Amino acid sequence: MRSGSLNGSNSAWLWSAGCDATAQTPCMTTLRLIRYYWSVPRIWLQLTLHNTWGILNVLDIIWLRPMPGGIIDQTHPFCTGIDPATGRTIWNSNVIFRTARRPAGHAPTLSPEPDDEIVNKTGEHLCKQVRMAAACPEHPTGRPAPMPPGILYLHGGVHYNGGWLLFNDFKEAIEHYSDPKFATEFRRFVREQKREPVTLFRERDYDRDEFARFVCFMRTTFPWFSNSNGPKKYVLWGNPAPYLAVNTITGNWIGDCRALKTASGRQTVARPSIPSNRYFQNGPYAGERSTTLWPEHLLAKFTDRRIRWRGTRENLYFVDKRKLKQGTRFGPDPIPNPLQRLGRWLLTAMGFNGPSPG
Repeated sequence: MRSGSLNGSNSAWLWSAGCDATAQTPCMTTLRLIRYYWSVPRIWLQLTLHNTWGILNVLDIIWLRPMPGGIIDQTHPFCTGIDPATGRTIWNSNVIFRTARRPAGHAPTLSPEPDDEIVNKTGEHLCKQVRMAAACPEHPTGRPAPMPPGILYLHGGVHYNGGWLLFNDFKEAIEHYSDPKFATEFRRFVREQKREPVTLFRERDYDRDEFARFVCFMRTTFPWFSNSNGPKKYVLWGNPAPYLAVNTITGNWIGDCRALKTASGRQTVARPSIPSNRYFQNGPYAGERSTTLWPEHLLAKFTDRRIRWRGTRENLYFVDKRKLKQGTRFGPDPIPNPLQRLGRWLLTAMGFNGPSPG
């Protein structure tokens, strides 16, 4: 299993060195800040364009050319998490980085579970999403679900093919992601493996505002949208999860999801586990900071305000939360595409007793 650590002595040494009153260090710190502020508009623009492309792809698989339920069954690896090569769940084989766990005396109020359990519970949670769209004897086109099948399917590529990174808390994660070496390795993993990365946290008792700021730190460090999922009330656009999980949406889910449309794709989409000891081998890591900065706070507040303006629709982007609360579900009947909706509307307008377009 790949591992990495930021032990206390190395971290203390780094920050003490950073405060050394030499002629070079303040200049380096200033240059890094200038570089950071200079990059913020560029990264936010890249993120917006990339996220727009992702939104268009989601609309394609749930509205324009909606994927039907039941195109895989419940024995598919996306539904079980089982690696055919080992007969065991694949998730812990795909952990590409983890920090050292805190000593027992420094544990938070809610002691974290073993790392394997954290990863397994999160993977199983995502598995359940896919299973709702999968065929079974009682539901050959999938179960009625609060999300369209296309959205349920995309969780498969995230949990099965994705790479997992595990930290104790937000501070520790920022210390790593702000290290240029670590950020470069993170980008290299995405570029070479073409997989989705998921950042997990052992800490279960967290501040929701701090979580929002961390997610916006990720959105300001990398040009990809990061979502904030966890066991408490939703944070920004996040969803329920057994543990804090930040999925950084690189767009590699698109190929995995579209592969399910063909018989050959369904057989090959579940990829082998990630090779061991290939990434994050150039540590230890200790970055330029351990806290978020004001642009990230601004982005968090803007996003929170935008969601509040949506009122009772709240934080669900692709479905109407008001209708879900009234009992609306997707399936088992296929979702009509726009042409079918138009045809039904015309039949109704001409006086035929066909179903309504909604």
